[in-house]
Parts: sequence; structure tokens; C-alpha cells
Amino acid sequence: MPEPVRVLVTGAAGQIAYSLLYSIAKGDVFGKDQPIALLLLDITPMLPVLEGVVMELQDCALPLLREVIPTDKEDVAFKDLDAAILVGSMPRREGMERKDLLKANVAIFKSQGEALDKYAKKTVKVLVVGNPANTNCLIAAKSAPSIPKENFSCLTRLDHNRACSQVAMRCGISANGVRNMIIWGNHSSTQYPDVHHCKVNVQGKDVTAFDAVKDEAWLKGDFISTVQQRGAAVIKARKLSSAMSAAKAICDHMRDIWTGTPEGEFISMGVYSTGNPYGVPEDLIYSFPVSIKDKTWKIVEGLPINDFSRAKMDATAAELVEERDTAVSFLGLSKELPSNINGMAQFQEVMRQQLESSMHVELEKLLSTVKGAEAEVSKKDFEGFRNLFHRFLQVKGPSVEWSKINRPPEDSIQPYDKIKAKGLPDNIADSLNKLVVVKLNGGLGTSMGCKGPKSLISVRNENTFLDLTVQQIEHLNKTYNADVPLVLMNSFNTDEDTKKILQKYTHHRVKIHTFNQSRYPRINKESLLPVAKDMAMTGETADVWYPPGHGDIYASFYNSGLLEQLIAEGKEYIFVSNIDNLGATVDLYILNHLVSQPNGKRCEFIMEVTDKTRADVKGGTLIQYDGKLRLLEIAQVPKAHVDEFKSVTKFKIFNTNNLWISLSAIKRLQEQKAMDMEIIVNPKTLDGGLNVIQLETAVGAAIKCFDNALGINVPRSRFLPVKTTSDLLLVMSNLYSLEAGSLTMSERREFPTTPHVKLGSSFTKVQEYLTRFESIPDMLELDHLTVSGDVTFGKQVSLKGTVIIIANHGDRIDIPAGSMLENKIVSGNLRILDH
Repeated sequence: MPEPVRVLVTGAAGQIAYSLLYSIAKGDVFGKDQPIALLLLDITPMLPVLEGVVMELQDCALPLLREVIPTDKEDVAFKDLDAAILVGSMPRREGMERKDLLKANVAIFKSQGEALDKYAKKTVKVLVVGNPANTNCLIAAKSAPSIPKENFSCLTRLDHNRACSQVAMRCGISANGVRNMIIWGNHSSTQYPDVHHCKVNVQGKDVTAFDAVKDEAWLKGDFISTVQQRGAAVIKARKLSSAMSAAKAICDHMRDIWTGTPEGEFISMGVYSTGNPYGVPEDLIYSFPVSIKDKTWKIVEGLPINDFSRAKMDATAAELVEERDTAVSFLGLSKELPSNINGMAQFQEVMRQQLESSMHVELEKLLSTVKGAEAEVSKKDFEGFRNLFHRFLQVKGPSVEWSKINRPPEDSIQPYDKIKAKGLPDNIADSLNKLVVVKLNGGLGTSMGCKGPKSLISVRNENTFLDLTVQQIEHLNKTYNADVPLVLMNSFNTDEDTKKILQKYTHHRVKIHTFNQSRYPRINKESLLPVAKDMAMTGETADVWYPPGHGDIYASFYNSGLLEQLIAEGKEYIFVSNIDNLGATVDLYILNHLVSQPNGKRCEFIMEVTDKTRADVKGGTLIQYDGKLRLLEIAQVPKAHVDEFKSVTKFKIFNTNNLWISLSAIKRLQEQKAMDMEIIVNPKTLDGGLNVIQLETAVGAAIKCFDNALGINVPRSRFLPVKTTSDLLLVMSNLYSLEAGSLTMSERREFPTTPHVKLGSSFTKVQEYLTRFESIPDMLELDHLTVSGDVTFGKQVSLKGTVIIIANHGDRIDIPAGSMLENKIVSGNLRILDH
């Protein structure tokens, strides 16, 4: 087979590229026997999205696709190219002057032209798609003096195809029955779709378009305006620009360059105008009728031009001359940027500036739709979001260099037994009075099939997560005559329902405060602008907002005023944990260790870690990095090192998200704007199919910002999260005893490890799960339980050792009341019928 053709697509994380790449890789463009190497270029913040595109291409298992290289580096993307399809450009945003759009794109296409000149083959064929395509193409060509200008073209094939389709539909024939359509001029609303030389095949005979359509007024009126305005019409209907049709047109354009046009036929493409036979000004990229042979285009000569056509051709040429002159005046743009910014860096910098500017405009629009107190809260939220978005755009690659990762020094992660061995002072109540318990209460119970806050799901003896938390703190306050308040960090999803339920704790000995996480707008994955059009939270608009991860606790706590209030009341530390971690209770030994440190060495942050098992391989771990303790999450790990990260021998511990943090340190870092947490880019798909991203942070990632931070390796019993009904079965069983809101492993279990339980999809929702157990089985001697399919359990069932129960599709298994299963595999069909 021939050597692979090296094809670059820029803006490769966008929707046009998403529609385009499959066709290229399948062989629809460069030939059915031509292997392909795809190079995918986009700006750095889009690399995580690009990884998903690469996965999909790999999953297509296309025999011609030899290599896919995603990158944000010009020297990689433009190296030895045979074809370059330049899709990525700065789109025109609302309120943006055309000259500002040109200025931004001049910088981009100057940079890409220079990269082509430096790295690509001199025979490279360059197609510019990003708008304004004609002028962008001209700038790229001027910036690549060693590549013939005839190698550059811009896309007007989309307009050509649109025009053919309109005529075909009018005549009731298929689009391939329309040939020799012409698009003259600019890919803009001044373009001129010309049917004067067009042939239409009607009932096997070629006739002129005028004879086929039989409506000259339409051909000279609505037909032209429809084609000119078609892109805007698609945006209005779809809320997104043309992608599928643009991708098809790109394929048609490049295929014709590669394989040529049929004898006697011509197509439209934007090409260099110098030396043209139609009186079009020189030094433009202008759309002409061309024929192609041996990968070389030639403007079709000798076509008569009437006065109607001449006026239209001159009007679009005038627009292109003005565009060219404006753009050329911006060719010195690089002088306005710092001297160390050039090439791809210049492209990225211009893109960042424009994206931030556009985001600012959109956020101000959103704020204009609310008034009063809500406006003030939203304004503070958006300040945090702007900062996060700015940092997201600044990301230049992986947040860690693998070679700089070191194991933490031994004294930076203390064993819990060493902390416990110090004992407790008589005045431990004084320490408790300096403590605040904070529970992260922003999550819904939807993953377990429940409506409303997850904290309101019953987990043991009709007690909810929130009930157990209140009972634990009330027990502490009564036992030690202390005043430990509870603070709930709610989200806009959980706040209202949580506040209603708090009324039932009015007479409990625990003060309860709440504050709300920020509300951030989800971002359209392609435009990087908010999906939301106003601040409403009802109906269809509810899913355009999100709470931005628990790393938001620092800013939200500070902004709420509650942090200042608690400091004024003499509080010094918060103990933060997920509300669904039933092992996260106040530990007096850790608290005592915190408050007993001398002032100069006062520990500002403690992260509880525990030994990693095979089930925890994806959990974040503590490392030493640049002389500080740092949380390393799997999302930050380069792909080549993921297996190493998952190793339980190299990285032996993981973060439980039980954290002890100094209140005064949070205040200091917030006021200094020194809270630095890695950004987590979380891709989602909304119900309507729109792809969005949400920017999040993790509370533990701030450990590197605090002084004298410490890890404590705690027993596994302090990590008892309930994320699924499999976890729920464990905590509802006799494996645990409940006292004063705290769950402890039953003394009757002979070994301290927790059984591994895996319930199938029939048990996912809490209500379904509850109907399948007449009572919770005895699990004191269980090691492993797997249940799959339609399975129910009678009363007083006992499970020991390893038990696997599998009901195949269409079968049902009822485990009889009183059964004892020890080291058993049960499969097939077993129905217990009532008589």
C-alpha cells in the first residue's frame, strides 16, 4: 500500500471536525486504498475533549487510519503535511466589530501560514474553512512565501452545494442532476450564486437552469438570497452553525483536488485571483469556477458575463478588497504582542483574549436578567467562575511533570496509632469548642434512584445520612458539654429541601448553619460560551447550571460571611467530609494533635488517607512535588503512567476526603487570592444532545497552599462511603452496630475487612433494592457477594464466604426464607410460589 497521506485538521475538537474526521479516515476523500495519518490541532484547553475524539476514531476500527496525533503544538501538527484543512478560527461573537474579528484572525492565520512555510511539504494542499475564509486564506498564503499560492484555496463548495440543492429541489430531481453551478466572490452574504452556465438533467436531457426551473424571477431573487443567507438560517434553526453540510463540502472540495473534476464540468472554490480572465481585482482569494487535473486547478475561461452578473461579481469583489486592505494593515499585529509570543503561542494568546472577552459579555448579559439580592449573589458566583475560566484558558499542558513526583517524606504522613498514642488531655472540651463540622451536602440521590438531596436517604433504622450526622454531633456536645456546630454546604439542587427538613432538629443540642455552593454556567463545548440565556432555574433551563465541585467550599464559605462569624465565635478549625461517608466522625485524637501544636508550627491542613486496595486504584494520592505535599488525581496523570498510578505498591494510600483545615488560613488565602487548585474539566451531554463542559475543583487539591500540611494514615473504618445500593446493603446489615449516630464494625465479625458486595442493575434504585430483601441477610461471615438479574431474598437469609447468585435473562431466583448459603454459586431459575 502507498505511504500514508499526512492530513492536518485544525479546530479539531469542534463540531465541523467531528463530522469530518470519520469521512477522511474512512477513505471518502483521498481514496479507498490510501492510508491516512491524521494530525488534530486545537488550543490547549480543548485537549481533553480532543482525547475523546481520538478514542472514537480508534473505536471505529478503520483499516486506512494508520495514526492519529492530537496536539496543541505547531511543530508537531504541521510537520511534513500533504494536506491541511484549517477549520479553527475566531468566530464572530455578538457585539464584535468586523475589524476586531479580522484582527484576531489575521494573527491566527499568519501564525499558521508561517508554520506551513516552516514545517509542511512544499507540495501541501491547503484548504481554509475558518471564516472569513477568503481573507484568512489570503493571509495564510502571504505568510508562507515558499509554498506556491496556487496550493491555497478556501471553501465555497458549501455555498455551491447549497445552490445545487435549491435548484434540484425546485425541479424535483436529485442534486447530482445539477452541474456547473458557480459561486462568485466572497464566502459571505455578498457571494453571487450564478446559474447562467448551469446544466440541469431533466428526464435524461441537459437543459439550462432557466429552462428547467421556468421561474426567472425566483432564480434572480429568492434563490440568490436563500443561498446567501443559508448559514444564518441554519444557526437560527439549530442554534449552532452548519457542521454536517460543511464537513461534506470539505470532503467534496479536497476529493476534487486529489482526483480531479470530470471532463467538461467545473466546481466553485476560492482561489488566487491574480491573472484571472474576468476582471476581478488581483491579489484576492475569490471564488471562481475551476476545473482540476493532476491536483492543479484552472479557472474556466470564456464564460460570457451579462450586466446582472457583472454587478453582483463587482459587489462581492469590493467587499473582499476592503477586507484584504484591513487585514493587511493588521499584519504587523505580532509587534503589539510581547516579543516572546509568536507562532502557536500568538494564536493561543489571541484566542484566549477573545474567548475571555466574549465570556465577559455573555456573563454580563446573564446578570442583567436578575435584580436585588439574587443579582449580588450571582455577581460573586460569576467572579469565581471568571477566575476559573481564565485559569482554564491558561492551561498549557499536564499540571504535573511525572519526573518531578516524589514519595512524601516519612514525617509528612503520620500513622494514626502514633497520633492516638499521645492520649487525650482532660480539657478536650476546650478543643471541641474550637471545632466546626462541615458536611458537603450538594449532591442529589439520583444515582440511587431517589429524588432530592442524597443526605435525606434512609440508611439505617429509618435514619438518614443527615439524622446520623446530627446524632453524632449532639452526642459529642452532650458528653463533653461542648458547642460543636454543624455547617452544611448545600448546592442550589439541595438547599430548599434541606432547609425544610432542618426544622425537625430545632430541639437537638446542635447549632446548624448552611451556606450555598456557587452556581456556575455550563459551557458549550464548541463555542466555550455559556449555554444559559438567562438566570432562570426552572424547567428546561435547570440543566444549564451546575455546582462546581467541592473545591468551591473555600470561596463560597468566605463569601457567605459564615467563616468570619465562626472565627469571631472563637472557632479555629473545620472538619470537612462528604455527608455520605458514614465513617467520617469527629476524631478526638486528630483534633487534639491539631490544637496542641506550638504556634509557629501550627498545622493548617490535615488530610486523612488510608491504605489503598484494588477497589481504590482510581483514588487521589498524596505526593511530594516542588517541596510541598500535593494531591495527585488520576485525571492529572499522563496516559503513559496511569497503570503506575493505579499500582498499590508505588502509591499505597488514597485520599478519604476527610479534611481538617484552619479557618484563619482559609481567610488568609482567600484574601490573598492564593488558593490554587487544579481544574477538573468534566464533559457532559445535556438531554437535547448538546455537548457541554463544566469546570470543577476538588477541596483536597488546596493542600499545597497551606502551611505545615500533614497526612494521617487512618484505619479503613474512617472511610465508609455509601455511593451505591451495594454500599447501602453493607451499612444496613449486622456487620455494623449503630450507637449515637456512629457505625462501628460488629465485634462478632472475626476479621476487620469489609466484604466485597456487587449488586446488579436490578438493585440500582433504592426502592427496587428494598423490595428485593424481605429482611437484610446475616452477613457477619461474608467475604464476597455478587448478585445479578432478577433475584429476591426471603427473611432471615444467612450469607457466608463467597456467594454468587446469577439469574439469566428471563429467569428469576427467589432465595427462600431461612436459607444459609456458604461458598455457593446459584444460577438458573428458582421460584418460590405462595400457596
